[in-house]
Amino acid sequence: MAGGPLVAAAAQSTTTTTGTGPITIVNTVPAGAPAGSTTFAAAFAPTAVFPVPNIFYAIIDASGNIEAGYGTLTSATVLTRDFVIFAGVANNVAPFVPAFTPTPTGSFTNLAAGTANVYSNPSLLSQVSTQQQRYPNFTGNAQSGIDGGITEDIMQGSFAGSLTDGVGTTAVTVNYKVSSAGNLEIQLPAATVNNTGTTLSITGVPSYLSNVTTQSVPCFVVGTAAGGVTVPGIATLTPGATPTSTGSIVFQQYTAAAFPALFTATFTASVVRGTIASVITFSIH
Repeated sequence: MAGGPLVAAAAQSTTTTTGTGPITIVNTVPAGAPAGSTTFAAAFAPTAVFPVPNIFYAIIDASGNIEAGYGTLTSATVLTRDFVIFAGVANNVAPFVPAFTPTPTGSFTNLAAGTANVYSNPSLLSQVSTQQQRYPNFTGNAQSGIDGGITEDIMQGSFAGSLTDGVGTTAVTVNYKVSSAGNLEIQLPAATVNNTGTTLSITGVPSYLSNVTTQSVPCFVVGTAAGGVTVPGIATLTPGATPTSTGSIVFQQYTAAAFPALFTATFTASVVRGTIASVITFSIH
């Protein structure tokens, strides 16, 4: 994964997506774009390997509203908006050459109906440099008074995973953020699974977060040795089989029965087990 934001020399596209969610972009350069402009896919995924996270983007909708932030290119035509660092009003000083006005709202723009222009280039990135010195927490809101605290993060977002005992599964949404110090913080959800399997893990960890050396950190889990109670545990971040495969977080539980090892990856079948709402931290150096 990249150690900082990705920005194209001159990527440009359009979208007719409305609202505050992911946008569908056109995989062609718009007519009238500056010479040398490319599509987002050509700029960030020339070999068509997705997803590509941490992409700087700027959107200007049909009503002149603007949003600049960081997102993930999940395909040639889909860009997720992971968090916003600037939102306000654009000043189109010339066609396809926008400039920001200093009236940021700090929240995702509700894109208006019509065709919006989507950019990634160093000029726009430099215009929000004063806004991007510190990045927001999971809310995606750049105003510290609302957000509750500004952190020096270079990427954050969430992924859809599965809490599994090897047989049954529970769908979970896992928040994460990557700090400028090279630490990956994963916010475990409060979730349980109860089936006939005897393991516990979260699968579906994106490759750009899990493609590191296998490492383990302390945590707490809903264990089974004592009948589904919170016990100390170990969480092991494990990469996928290939550099682009999703990884997993494999859990162990404390149990006196495992003495002298004390921790075991074996859980009791058909007893509630799972994760509690907590944050675990891995190094991604």
